[in-house]
Amino acid sequence: MINDIKTMLLGLNDIDLVERLRNSKAYYFYKGACQSELDAVTDPTMLGQTWNLDQDLDYKPTMEIRNKVKPLLKKQARFMFGLPPTMCFKALDEVNAPRVEDLRKFIDKILNSNGFWSNTQKAFLSSTITKRVLLRIEANPLKPIKIFYHDSTDFAYTLDVNDYREISKVTLVYQNSSTLNLEAKLQIWYKYEYYMENGECMLKLTTYNGVEDIERTATSEIIETKLSTLPGKVILNGGMLGDTIGESDLEDLIPMQDQYNRKISDFADALRFQMFGETVITDATTNSVNDSTIAPNSVMALVSLPGKSASAHRMESTFSGASAADSYLDRLDKDMHDELSMPRALDLSAVASAKSIKFMYADLVARCEEKWHDWDPALKDLISMIIESCSKFNCYKEWNHDWDNLDFNIVFKHNYPVPEDENDKKTMALAEVAGNTKSHEDYIRDFTDTEDAKGEWDKILQEIGAIVNAQSDQFLQK
Repeated sequence: MINDIKTMLLGLNDIDLVERLRNSKAYYFYKGACQSELDAVTDPTMLGQTWNLDQDLDYKPTMEIRNKVKPLLKKQARFMFGLPPTMCFKALDEVNAPRVEDLRKFIDKILNSNGFWSNTQKAFLSSTITKRVLLRIEANPLKPIKIFYHDSTDFAYTLDVNDYREISKVTLVYQNSSTLNLEAKLQIWYKYEYYMENGECMLKLTTYNGVEDIERTATSEIIETKLSTLPGKVILNGGMLGDTIGESDLEDLIPMQDQYNRKISDFADALRFQMFGETVITDATTNSVNDSTIAPNSVMALVSLPGKSASAHRMESTFSGASAADSYLDRLDKDMHDELSMPRALDLSAVASAKSIKFMYADLVARCEEKWHDWDPALKDLISMIIESCSKFNCYKEWNHDWDNLDFNIVFKHNYPVPEDENDKKTMALAEVAGNTKSHEDYIRDFTDTEDAKGEWDKILQEIGAIVNAQSDQFLQK
């Protein structure tokens, strides 16, 4: 019901519906086993990694689901955003450097108050499954800025006819959380339509008080946001040149995960039927065989067939397919790791040094750097939107309007949890400082926890001056 209402309010066409159906299938596959078999009867996409068993067999086949893709995609998200990037503002005019640094600290404070980097990691994970997310801000006069991420099911967008890389309209639909479990006539829905008109962003806000006769209950208003851009960015996950919907990292993993589940289930059945021995009875009457009991310390009263001598013996299993099954499952596991350029713990265990481990992670680092091509511009645009909103709406009393028109570049230093030889890095950096190829302030900023590198360097200079003066005084006294 909810998906039907969203589909209608977002105005999706048949192509959009097919694409979103694939996204829904990928999402439930990521979750693992089917969460509700009753719902899956009407919506097969909710089966997830579960499959329909053959009912015409003499036994119930094993269905063992080992969800490998979920921890793999989570590990990729942790590698990408588990350590938040270091945000640097570099002033184009050295005179403005102190003010630019103060601005960076204030922006960092806004991001932290919104739990931004934690939400970014979750949004990145979502985008690797369902192809895209929407990053949006809400800015109102005299109120703190709020930053949101929206899943691909909540929004639709229209591309600029003159530039497919730009978005000309974004539509967002969501339900009032207090009406989630109410009947249709009591549900409240909101539709936000952001679009550009004469160089200014406009917002059409429509509220639906009940969805039985949805058009009759709709009330709309047009709001001039006074912003020069849309207050949201659609972030696509990868894709080829000209791709406007992104791609899912999960889709190529689905066949391998499906094979892994089925093969390990077949392996379980093979063990169940072949790992136990059997009691073999020959040349005995049917009645005496049927009356026999197979149990520890039991005695069989066998009656021989005419002219025969009844006997019973134990035939033990000679199951020999374990090594082949293990080899195939290991190959599938390796292929899934390779698909995401992810080194396995087994491969890392034989590596001795941090430099070697760093080499093992080189492909994964390159993969994440490729994804930063999509995320870097969006995060920079977010900062620009924050600055524009604060300058126009006075969102914070502490905002300094000297920051409104500063010229600076934004650089994100990507931090990956790869073991580094910290001592080697410090030694090399100190050598660069001594050789006058690296500044003292840069060294302090990179290798200490202080926020004010310039202030720390000023303290050092003062201490050096005090030491020199003390030494001079001692020399004069002599």
